[in-house]
Amino acid sequence: MKKKILLACAIVCSFSLVSIQAASAHVSVQLKGYTDTAGTASRVWLSLGHGCTYKDQKYGTSVFSVDVPRTAGKPTPEFHVGYKTSVVPSAAVDAKGVPDFYTVTWTAKAKSYVIDDGTFYDFGLKVTWDATPQKINLPTTQTCFAPSTTAGLKKPLYLKWVITDGSTKAGPEDTEFGPAPSLTTKAKA
Repeated sequence: MKKKILLACAIVCSFSLVSIQAASAHVSVQLKGYTDTAGTASRVWLSLGHGCTYKDQKYGTSVFSVDVPRTAGKPTPEFHVGYKTSVVPSAAVDAKGVPDFYTVTWTAKAKSYVIDDGTFYDFGLKVTWDATPQKINLPTTQTCFAPSTTAGLKKPLYLKWVITDGSTKAGPEDTEFGPAPSLTTKAKA
């Protein structure tokens, strides 16, 4: 009897783990042992969980961008072979002239560097957390390319992980919306 109960619990737990895994398959935040303590320098990685789907076809990610808010300081992007990286400050600034956010973009230099759908990839940032503990949203966009009906052109597809209020948003056929990755910094002990 105990064996049957134990087996049933194991099966239920297995299905629970599969469900949890599937629900977090977009872009996640990982610290990989670095700190989430407010007021300190740290590193953070954004992990892509999949590429784009368009008309039942799968496409890899060619461009990945993240909006890093000023509460994480001016970011320094991690170098990746085969990617061109840019850091662009927002036009909107505070009273001291500090940008509201910085857009960090990694762009594959060649098709051979495109991140295949069905695989994952981590992009890292060096940051400095604001001194006030808080939730920090990191809105991201993945861009994939599908063949276009116009010869020689490619159709951009977007995965916009930008929702920060818990709502949902429907998009056109070439765009999917979802929750922005985030983390919460903690007070110094």
